[in-house]
Formats: sequence, C-alpha cells, structure tokens
Amino acid sequence: MNAKKGIYNIVFGILGQALTVVFAIIVPKVIIEYYGSEVNGLLSSISQILVYLGLFEAGVGTASLQALYQPIAEGGKKDINSILSATNKYYKRTSKLYFAALVVFSVIYPFVVKNSLNTFLVMALIFFGGLGNVVNFMYQGKYKILLQAEGKSYIVTNITTIVNVLINVGKIILIIAGFQVLAVQVVFFAFNVLQMALFEIYIHKNYGWIDLSVEPNEAAISQKNSVLIHQISTLVFSNTDVLVLSVFSGLKVVSVYTVYNYIYSTVLNLFNTVNNGLVFYLGQNYHKGKEHFIHIYRVFELDITVFGYYVFTVIGVLTLPFMNLYTKNMTDYNYIDKLLPVLFLTIQLLSIARFASNNLINIAGHFKKTQSRSIAESAINLIVSFLAVYKFGIYGVLIGTIVAMVYRTNDMIIYANHRILQTSVISSYRIMIVNILTAVLCMLLFYDKIHWAGSYMLLVGAGIVYGIIILGIFLVVNLICNWNLMKINFSMVKQLIKRKIAG
Repeated sequence: MNAKKGIYNIVFGILGQALTVVFAIIVPKVIIEYYGSEVNGLLSSISQILVYLGLFEAGVGTASLQALYQPIAEGGKKDINSILSATNKYYKRTSKLYFAALVVFSVIYPFVVKNSLNTFLVMALIFFGGLGNVVNFMYQGKYKILLQAEGKSYIVTNITTIVNVLINVGKIILIIAGFQVLAVQVVFFAFNVLQMALFEIYIHKNYGWIDLSVEPNEAAISQKNSVLIHQISTLVFSNTDVLVLSVFSGLKVVSVYTVYNYIYSTVLNLFNTVNNGLVFYLGQNYHKGKEHFIHIYRVFELDITVFGYYVFTVIGVLTLPFMNLYTKNMTDYNYIDKLLPVLFLTIQLLSIARFASNNLINIAGHFKKTQSRSIAESAINLIVSFLAVYKFGIYGVLIGTIVAMVYRTNDMIIYANHRILQTSVISSYRIMIVNILTAVLCMLLFYDKIHWAGSYMLLVGAGIVYGIIILGIFLVVNLICNWNLMKINFSMVKQLIKRKIAG
C-alpha cells in the first residue's frame, strides 16, 4: 500500500509540476508582453511579500506533520483527532492575524518600493493576491497536513493542479482579452475559494470519523515555535534576493531575476513534490529500527541526488538557448546573461544535496536543536547580499545565497549523519561530490554550445539528445562510484516488477 501511495504521489506530482512548468513559462511572458517588465516585477515582488506573511502559520504545519506520523502508523484515530483539533485551533487564529497583516502591507508597500504604477492599484493587487491564503488557513490547511502524513499527497496535488490550471488559463484569457491586471488577481482569489470547496467535499466523503471538537493535544505540536524560527530563517533566506533587488536595483532587474528563477524554482518544486510523495514512508519507518531506517535513507539519498543533479544539469545546458527564444519580443530590458544560469544552477545543486538530511532533521523532530544553524544561514545570506549588491548587482545577491548554502548544506549533512544516524558522513559526501563533479563535467562539455536551436521544436530535439547523453554520463559515473547503492536500486525495481506480474 505504501509503495502504491508513493507511486501515485510521484506520478501525479510530476504531472502537476509539468503543467506548472508550462504555465510558469507562458504566464510571465504574456504579462511582460502585455503589461511590461515593471508589472511583472511588481507581481513577483508581491508574491515574495505574501510568502513572508505566511509566517503567521507559526510552524504549526510542520510540527503537526511530524506529530501525526506515529499515530497514523499505529492507526490511532483518537490521537489523530486530538492533534488535528490543536492544529485547527491555531490555524483559525492564524487566518485572523494574516488578514490583519495583509491589510497593513497593502497600505504600506506602495510607498516603500519605487514604481510608476497607481498606488491604489498596487494596494488592491496585494490584497486580492493574499486573500486566498486567509481561506487556506481557515479551512483547508489542517486537511492538507493529514493527507500528506497519510501518504496521500497525490490528493492534495490533484486538487491543487486542477485549480492552478483554471487560474492560469483564466489569467491568460483575461490578459489577452485586454482586462486590467487587477481583474487577473481577483480571478486568482475566486479559484482559491473553489479549492477550499474541493478539499471540504473530499474530506467529508472519506474521513467521516474526523472530529475537531475533541480536546486539542497542544503538547503534540509544542515544537511549533522552534519550527517557526526555522521557517523565518528559510523565508528570509529564500526571498532575500527579490527584496534586496526591489529596493536597490529596481523592478526591471527583479523581472530579469524572476524569469530565470521561474525556470529553476519550478523544476525544484518538482523535486519537492517527489520528496513530499516519499517522505511519509521515511517518517513512518523512522520508528521501526535504526539499521532498517539507515538502509532506506541511503537509497533515498542517492536517488534524489542523482535524479536532481541530472535534471538540473540538463536545464543548465538548455537555459541560454531557451532564454534567447523566450525573450525575443521583450525589448524593454536585456534578459540574456551567460553567468546567471551558472549561478542559479549552483544554488539548485546545493539545494538538492541537502534534501535527504533536511528530511531526517524534520522527521526526528530536531527543530529546536538546529534553529541556531538555520538563523546563521539567513544571516550570512543577508550580510553578503547587502554587501555584494552594490558592486555586483544581481550577481551579488546570488553570490550571497551560494555562500550561505555552502555553509548550511555541509552543516545539515554532518548533523544528520553524526547527531541523528550516529554514522560516518563519508557515504553522504561521496554521493554529493561524485555528482557535483559529474554536473561540472557536463557543463564544461555542453554549456553554451547550442547556437543552432532557432525554434522551440529544435530546442526540444536538442533537449532530448543532450538529455540522453547526460543521463548516460550520470549513470556510468554512479555505477562505478556508488555501485552498492545502485545495486539495491536494481533489486528494488526487480522486486516491484515481480509483484506487478504476480499481482
């Protein structure tokens, strides 16, 4: 059953992210061509502000997820209800705080960031952009967490994908039809209300035993404050670039940053989907014996690293020819820069390298023990970004991110192995270093070599050819350097095929 859930989570997750990638490419292009780079930069900047407002969630989601793994594995509905009751209580409080903060930011923001747009329009864009999150916290947040803990992320993904398709198609139609940007944002809110209704219908039909009126088990989510500190650090870290560029470089530079970042962050979301589809299995097996868990953990670590490095290396090779085609009609600013894909690729490789260790820290509940390290990462990013942006502009904020990630990625890998698994760090570093060197080799061989792809069709063909070649290189290198773990992979696939044939 767990294997089936995992497969569903990955398949539907990849499908959902594939559609997200398509819309992440189309929608910004349409916005820039019809509204201009300043509006695109403004909408991107607003999105980052709304992410910061999400801090009012106060760590409840992650703490609840970690608390639910054990009772779900043991089938304890009473304990599940008491945790959900506590989660519901905090989320209702969150929705009220979020709404108040949304109003305040809507009023203040237009006077902080330099722009030539109407002040009241900017206020309305922020308000309607964030109103959907008020609905999310009030009604559906607790149900999403339950479904993720049960290994049913594919349900969350499917509902979210349906709504996102409707939102993006609606946006494109309205923009091309000549509607104002405010109408686009109102449509975004309307479909968020539809998403709430879909979650309510599913939960009512399949989880009739849920009772949110029971005594809330607030002790089960007592680590929410420590989780909040991690979330604050993560959000500061993740969104420093756009905010620093908004203040010091202007919205057109933000637009350049976001167009490149759309490519890499959207693909990273694919891996978050795959990760979220499998992490429930790690969480439920964490309490079933150390040796058994380490065995599962090492295979997961290898698979997510190899797959992630492979895909991002292909994306890195294809970024420049894609940008040449994508920005052909964007004449109000220069979007082509040969160094930006290399910097964005470096950030994503460091992100993938810590997926496994970050999962382990969360599953083990080591939120409080690692919060100072998370704060240090954000501090490094902020300091380096502020110092470097004056001299290097957009490069400076990316360098700040890289410096901070080098510190924290190594810290997480060492902590997960030494403090939680109590094993040597050699296996983790071998996986990371082997695949980093493989990615570097492929970039040296293939980067900035595709000058002949003058159409999207030719670019797709180039992607297939280079994708096959780069896949072969990654497989050969890992078969040589990580043979034992690769052998386990082959064995697991073989067993899965046998079960399918037998079943």
